[in-house]
Amino acid sequence: MSLNGFIDADWAGSIDDCKSTGGYLVYLGSTPILWKSEKQRTVARSSTEAEYKALADGTAEILWIRSLMTELQVPSSTVTTL
Repeated sequence: MSLNGFIDADWAGSIDDCKSTGGYLVYLGSTPILWKSEKQRTVARSSTEAEYKALADGTAEILWIRSLMTELQVPSSTVTTL
């Protein structure tokens, strides 16, 4: 079973406070098992910073899912594609 994640951010997308929106989608095989999209907590100075913050949030969730799969003894591939 493969675990794949898609992560993206929209830099300064909010016209009210210039905050970016970040989100991620995680697939287990071909089934989406987790997704989230929310305004980032702080204002990013660049699109790179906004993408990095979204990547950090998505990676933390994927690591949690991998840990849960290990506890439940669900076999998975050793590589997660982001």
